[in-house]
Amino acid sequence: MKIKKIVLSILAIAIIAVAIALIANGTINNKDNGKKKVVVTNFASYDFARQIIGDTQNVEVIFLMGPGKDAHSYEPTAQDITTMENADVLIYIGGEMENWTDKVLDSLENKDKINMICIADDIETIEEKEIDDAEIEDEEEEEGAFDEHIWTSPANAIQMVKVIEEAIEKIDESNKEIYQKNAEEYIAQINEIDNKIQDIVNNRVRDRLLFADKMPMQYFIDYYGLEVSAAFSGCSTETEPSPKTIMDLENRVKQENIPVILYIELNNGKVAETIANDTETKTMQIQTLHNVTKKDFDNGETWVSLMERNLPVLKAALQ
Repeated sequence: MKIKKIVLSILAIAIIAVAIALIANGTINNKDNGKKKVVVTNFASYDFARQIIGDTQNVEVIFLMGPGKDAHSYEPTAQDITTMENADVLIYIGGEMENWTDKVLDSLENKDKINMICIADDIETIEEKEIDDAEIEDEEEEEGAFDEHIWTSPANAIQMVKVIEEAIEKIDESNKEIYQKNAEEYIAQINEIDNKIQDIVNNRVRDRLLFADKMPMQYFIDYYGLEVSAAFSGCSTETEPSPKTIMDLENRVKQENIPVILYIELNNGKVAETIANDTETKTMQIQTLHNVTKKDFDNGETWVSLMERNLPVLKAALQ
């Protein structure tokens, strides 16, 4: 009996330790902590919300998908659905990238008590475009489909900040002035990085960026008036381009003397390395803010800091 009691005690301690660890990691969301909850599905919205909330203590923001995952293949878990049901505000992108939202959000038990915001509704969206040299896929495009990667344009990022600030303000009016001030300060930072990118674009010697990867930056490309070639479209599920696509990209590099082959975050850059080796160029990673690595997330990287990281990349690619 004594041994059984010891075993049970050890088991109880282990269960408590695991629960504490899950709560500390945000896996379990404690509804009793007294804070309003803003749940967001993508990194840009998460960053904008946390910048607005700042040091205030009445609201917490939860990044549903978490770092290191591909939004195009993400599916919410049972715990994720519980997290959404406990939200006061739920911010999502929708579209093909988050096609699970149509079914899941409608099935939430507390949906009438949650302020659900499809933030793409507040943005002038564009349809996905055919990209020069990209792999041709057989998928039929859904009627009314739009490019979901809205955050890559500074103008869209600013609009997202404004929409999120208004939503947070409604659930915590006591800190209204703080949220407004924080939003204004972050918008100023976005404008500053926009000006730095625009200066690089104004002094460019070529118009084209070349991605040996997906290209989820059409809003960015349109905003700065650039051209682009890529192995795949922004929402492609493919990972290996055909030999023809690689050859087309290599020919483009040679014809236009393109100096840098780009690849995006959460990608190993092997295709870019192949093209770079064949064309005697170099590879560089560009941040599209589709998501962030666990390391960047833990280091507290932001929309602004990641766009800042892109400055030398853009300068090398366009000069």
